[in-house]
This record gives sequence, C-alpha cells and structure tokens, in this order.
Amino acid sequence: MRNLVHTILILLLGFAGGRWNPCQAQELSGFIRGDVNGDLSIDLSDPVLLLEVLFGPSQGLACAEAADLNDDAALQLDDVIVSLGLIFLADPAQLAAPFPDCGTDPRANTLPCDNPPCVIGPIVAQRQVTLATARQPLPYQDQLPRIFEPGITWQTGNLTGVHRPEIPFISYGLMPGQQLPVGMTLNSQNGRLSAAEFTPGMHQLQFWGLDSEGGVTLLNCRWAAFDALETAVIPGQTLSTAGPYPVQVIDGLTNFTHQLVWPTPYPLWGCAATVPPLSSQLDFKALQIFVPEGLTEPAPLLIFHHGTGFNWDGYTNLLQFISSQGVICVSVNDSFSFDVYTNWYCWGGHDEAAQVMVHTRGVMEELSQVAGSTLEGLVDSNRVFYSGHSRGGGAAVAAAEIDPDVRGLILLQPTDAKQDSWIGNTDRWQTLPDIPLLSITAEQDTDVIYPYAERLLERMTGPSTSVCIYGGCHGFSSDAQSIGCNNCLWQPVAPLIDACSYIDRSLQHQLTQQWMWTFLKRHAFDDLSVEGLLYGSESQTSPYFCVAHRRDLSGTLIIDDFDQFPRNNLGYLISSSNTDLFIQGACYDWPFPLPQPLPQITNLVIILPLASTSILSMPLGSTGSLLDVGPRKELQFRIKNHDVHGALDNSGWQFNGTLSLSDGSGTTASVDLGPFLPQTTLHPEPSPVGLQVPLKYQRFLQVAIPLEKFLEDQPLLDTSQLMQLMWQLETVGSTNVDIRLGLDDILFR
Repeated sequence: MRNLVHTILILLLGFAGGRWNPCQAQELSGFIRGDVNGDLSIDLSDPVLLLEVLFGPSQGLACAEAADLNDDAALQLDDVIVSLGLIFLADPAQLAAPFPDCGTDPRANTLPCDNPPCVIGPIVAQRQVTLATARQPLPYQDQLPRIFEPGITWQTGNLTGVHRPEIPFISYGLMPGQQLPVGMTLNSQNGRLSAAEFTPGMHQLQFWGLDSEGGVTLLNCRWAAFDALETAVIPGQTLSTAGPYPVQVIDGLTNFTHQLVWPTPYPLWGCAATVPPLSSQLDFKALQIFVPEGLTEPAPLLIFHHGTGFNWDGYTNLLQFISSQGVICVSVNDSFSFDVYTNWYCWGGHDEAAQVMVHTRGVMEELSQVAGSTLEGLVDSNRVFYSGHSRGGGAAVAAAEIDPDVRGLILLQPTDAKQDSWIGNTDRWQTLPDIPLLSITAEQDTDVIYPYAERLLERMTGPSTSVCIYGGCHGFSSDAQSIGCNNCLWQPVAPLIDACSYIDRSLQHQLTQQWMWTFLKRHAFDDLSVEGLLYGSESQTSPYFCVAHRRDLSGTLIIDDFDQFPRNNLGYLISSSNTDLFIQGACYDWPFPLPQPLPQITNLVIILPLASTSILSMPLGSTGSLLDVGPRKELQFRIKNHDVHGALDNSGWQFNGTLSLSDGSGTTASVDLGPFLPQTTLHPEPSPVGLQVPLKYQRFLQVAIPLEKFLEDQPLLDTSQLMQLMWQLETVGSTNVDIRLGLDDILFR
C-alpha cells in the first residue's frame, strides 16, 4: 500500500503546475456614497430617488448604503439634506468613505447593499498580514502594507537603472461582511489603523488594497492583543519534546522549468556570465513529504530548501520533529539552482530556488484538492511557511517576496540574498518582508559568516527573532555526520577559537527544533503563551544561545536606534566621557568579505579604556518638554561584546554597568546591569565532554529591565517627567585587547 501511495503521488506531482490562484477571474464590487440610484454619478436624481423611497412609491434601493450620506446606519430626511448640499454647495464634508471613488464602508454599516453598482477592481492577489501586537493600555496604531510590489533599481559604477517600478496601494477598505472592532478606525487613503484597545486574544479581519495599476489585493490580517499584565504568557516553557503525531514520510517528484533569461534583468556584481545554451531547462525535483498521521483538519505547510552542498534529504531530524507537532513539511531537491545553474549563468541562485519553493507550494495545494490523495483536504493555504538552510534560507526570503501570501519565514544559518555575490548591486532585500521571521544562526559559522546575520537583523521589519546558538556551526543543521565546522576540534588559539564547533550536532538540533516549534506554535497555531520566549526577556541570561528580537508591539517608544547619530530619536545630542571610541557604525565581528555596496547598518560602537569608568549620557527631555513613558513597563535594548576575530578577548562581560534614570526634579534611580546579563563563564554542555570553553557573549542579545526595578531603588522617580538616561560602565579584569561594546535599539515598551 505504501508503494502504491508513492506511485500515485509521483504521477500527480509529475504533472503538477504552478501556484493555484483562488482569486482568478473575480472582481471586488462596491459603491459610492451619495450615488443613490447607482448610475455612478451624483446629481439631482439621487436625492429625488431618496425622497421617493422615504415618502413616495419607490420599492427600495439596490444599495441602501450608498444613500446613507451621513453614515448613521439609517435612511432619513437628513440624508436628503446632505445630498442637496453636496450637489448645490459642493460640500462633501460630511461624507464618509467610500467617496468620491468606488469602495466599501470601513464601518461595516448595517444597511444592505444587495447589488453593488461599481467595481473597485479585479482581485489579483491575496496576502497574509500580521499586524502589530496590542497591549492594554497602550494606544494602538499600525499600517496596512503600503506597496503591492516593491520596485527594483540597480547600480553599476556610475550607471543606474530601474528594473521594476514600485506599485503602491492607493486606497483601502474593509471587505464586505467584515466589521471593525469597536473603537478601531481605518484611514481609507493611507491604510493607517488606530484603536484605543482590544479584547485580549487573537483578532482577524479582511481588508482590501487597491494598487495604482487597478488591481485589488485581499489582505488577510491577524493580530494578537494582551492585557496589561500579559497573563496569557506562560514563562518557563520547554518545547523540546516531540509532538503527538506519528509521521508518514512520502516520496514524490515534480517537474520544473527554469527560464534562462538572457540578458540578465540587471547587472550583477562579480558576474562573469556567459550566454546559456538554452532558453529554458526542464528539471525534475524530488520531494520528501512529512505528513502527520491522524490529521482531521487542514494543517500548516512548511516548504524547506537545502543549501549549496547539502543534500535535500539530510534534514529528516528537524522536519520529522516539526511534523510530529501537526505541521506538513516538504523538503525539495533543487541542486540545479545553486550547484549547476550558476556555473555558467549568474542570474540564478536565490531567485531560481525561490521559484522552485513557490512551485512546490502549488503542488502541495493541488494535491490537497485531489480526491483520494494522501493529502486530500489537509493543506491550509492560509498557514504556509517558507524555510531553508544556508542559501536555502536566503531563497526562502526571496520566495516570500515573489509570493507574499505567506504566514512566516524560518531561516537556518541563512545567506543574505542582498549581499551574496550571486545577487547584484540592487535595492532588493534592503527591507526584509514584513511577516513573522525566525533566523537561527550559529556562533562558529565560518561559511555564512556572522555579519550576514546582523545585517539581516537590522533590516527585519515584522515581528522577528534572531537566535544565535553558542558553539554551533553551519553544517550541524544537516544530519550529515561528515559536515561540521571545518571538521576541527575547538582550541583556545587562533583561528580554531572561531572556526570549530564546541557543541555536538544533537544539541544544535535540539535547540533548533525547540525554536522552530516555538515560532510555529505562536504563528501557525496562535498560541500566545509562548510570546515571552520569542519576544520577551526569558532568554537574556541563557548560556546556550543569545536572542535578539523585534516584537512589533504597538505603542513602543524608541529612544535611539542610532540612525540619527549623534542625536537620538528624540532629537537630543548624546555624548560620552572617557571612551576611546564612541561612534555610529556596523558592529560586526568579522570584517570580511566586505559587501558591495557596503550596507547602511547602524549600531553604537564603544571602546572602553581599561581599568577606568566611562559615562554615556542620553538626554530624554529638556525643561518644559520632559519625557512621559506612560503605561510602558520596561527599558529595553540590545547589547553585545565586539569580538576581535581569532583573539581570546571579551570572555564574559569585562565591565560593571549601572543604568540611571533622572527626572525633571533631579531625582535619580539606578539599576545594576549585571543581573540582566548572562554570567555563566563556561559553556554548560561542550563537546567533547570535559572541554572548557569560555563564553564571549559576542552576539547581540536583548536586555529588558522592568521600570519597577528603578522604582525599587527610588520610589520618588517620576516616570512622567524623565530628563536623562545615564550609563556608567567600569571595566574590570585583565585583557590584552580593547573592551568593545555594541548598543542598538534603546526603547521603552
């Protein structure tokens, strides 16, 4: 029976086509407020018809909503008065959307519109949108996607060009049948959302966006809301146990045609391209499908792509674990895109692999609709994730750009598609897709060197988490026992100190599995209890990994992201005393290879003198304009040791730190930074057993200090009138290199 199932799948997959598009040949209809008779113009015939409805023989309206000119959900004489004012006085001041263009009522009016008289546009796409997280009592604001398709420009030397113009959204609306939560408003021109508060839990709404080319995109939006104490979050969870589902592994095969376009769409950096021998190349892609047995309803789908030099069937350990949790996983064999394609044609790589991933999604969705298929009815097209290892991770980012109707991304030691030499000098990927993203990197990764990870972190825009596994390496994500960190044994000498793993493969797999499952539990299954793991402070003292994140919490008050150095985001000049270096820069641990062009990554880079005390002064307000942090509960920032590659430097935190907040009356409260930083000096599970590895803590990690800790020191501190944030850093211990620190994204939340 198992072989028969395989045969059926192989045949079906062999003939599968591209993505199935449920939106084809559909149009979104609407109305124009004030167009009572539905003739798409506003004139005297409209109030006349409305008078007949109210007092005469008319039997009703095809779209009563259009006649509700004052948008009070009732047809009355005052609507006639507004209509006459609009016609004779040219006074549309009282008309709510949709006006003057065709649209829908953003308030979901209770009046019917049985026969909408106009077409907003053809539905050309749909997109999964995770809006900002809400927390009582912070005010809520967010923005629907601004662009349907990002533009692409390129530059080579003094030459510049446009490969693809940007297509923006020009108006927005609420899908018919949907209703905004009480107190929530939508600006139909710019897509801005605002609200006073939400009921705690998950919320969903479907909006539409009309782009400048006349197409409509359905925006399937969802967001989480928490109460003030965030009682939904359960701290201390461990998520390393396999799930309840036995896993069936099915082999499949699908064909894919690579289009070998010549010339390349735009010039590519470092490209010595030759004309491809063919205009297209047919290739067959093997698939390994992990199906949880016993599913009774549609499940999330994860599409996984291997990296260059890795086998597509070498991720069973990771994918079987994820599948046991109730997720359908697919690993696709695509050596062509990275190992063959680019040998003679440099416009391949990430884009081609991304196209293969999108194609594989279409195959799985088609199989889910085939009666008798093992996957019949089991793929949830609204919960699709792209994932990959190494260049497969970079391809997953590109796949989300090609196919934005995706719930999230999981990247294992990913390349940066923008800075990889197989991609060109363009502005693509300058901003990563604004969807939930998890990036799991490895400290000893000498393949996808660590600056890639930090460049990615800087450009994440949605709810994002970056995890670095201490002692891990690039090859350990694969099951292949022969692939590791240069196959060398860690020693405290250069270059082995930064080039060899010091944990075993099984530990890296365990840590990777638990982070992947945490992310999917939150964003595929809407489990808000793990919010503290992904976006909280639970991991800030871990000796196993460091975590940096962007929760995308609405109401966050950013003090400094160092984009405007030497002024902070509040406009005040920041300064230091007794520092050897205090500058805006890119706090990378390994300065090569230099990307072309050099990306604009901005951290604060500090060098502290030995056996001395340094002061960092960050004004928060001035006389007459003091900072009120309102109901925000913590001070948060990212910090790292700045490693000098190959040196035994910065083992642990070689300084004592004190943070002080001062208010307008001169009251000051101070907190010791030490308890909020990891203090374990040696890795707790080195390999081989008995090895002693001093932890450097050289990667950015998130630190959160509750404001109540400052108030415990000084209860009279007035957090509604803050004047200054002061850092006092005193170097301790002995080292033969400078003590360098990186700081970024200082905020109250």
